[in-house]
Amino acid sequence: MKKIHGFITLLAVITLAFSACERPDNNVPDGNDVNNDPKERVIIYKVGNSEFRQTLETEGEWDAMLDELCSQAQSGNKVTFYNMSQTTYFQNNESGGTKAARTFSTSNRDEMKAWMKKMEEEGRTVVVTYDNGTWKGLAYSSAPPAITSNTIIGTWHFNCSVVSHIDQNGLLIGSNLYVPEDGGGSMYYTFYNDGTMTLTINGVGGTTASDHSTWNLSEDGKLNCELLPNSNCWDVNWITSNTMIISHSDIGTEEGDLLYQLQFDRE
Repeated sequence: MKKIHGFITLLAVITLAFSACERPDNNVPDGNDVNNDPKERVIIYKVGNSEFRQTLETEGEWDAMLDELCSQAQSGNKVTFYNMSQTTYFQNNESGGTKAARTFSTSNRDEMKAWMKKMEEEGRTVVVTYDNGTWKGLAYSSAPPAITSNTIIGTWHFNCSVVSHIDQNGLLIGSNLYVPEDGGGSMYYTFYNDGTMTLTINGVGGTTASDHSTWNLSEDGKLNCELLPNSNCWDVNWITSNTMIISHSDIGTEEGDLLYQLQFDRE
């Protein structure tokens, strides 16, 4: 096996939208008083132990989905969701840059939905439960370390990487996509419980290269590893036994604000 050189540079240049990475079925609950204002979202979500993805095209579809998620929580399920195609980006880069987890509780469904919408606009992952007549919400930028450390161990297939360029109003200017398989190769990250990790790249013609490093989680749940592209420090937006999505932002670069997102599938 050969040592990897220039890997970080390789992934700095990328094309297309993150939603092109994997488009889920468009199957959205019907709702009354539909708001047909266009706004695409690719929502990854869990109800209980089951994971799903849906592509939503309008605000009305989003409102209907939030209503259904509230109903699922009310039925006794733990509900978690994250918008994979963030374009109203990083409003949580507010004064002071705080990304501390937020909590909320209410017995009013409309108030709960309004809070869920606000947390989605801030690019957060949202967890909703229901108990004794009250919806309870938790929203975070990076998953709690206990969740990540218990789930990340093992091998992950690097599905794709996207760089999104955002203007000062939080609007998407353009996105670039990199998919290893498009070039005939494949990439895998293996995380070990002793804090070490291995990156393996399978190239065209059966060639293989690997590199080794360490990984750790900060107190606020950020994943640190020098073999991740573009940055050593990433928010863990989503991690389950099937999927991991991490992100990193560069604010005020010469190109403007940049949001990097990496998607992995469990091998």
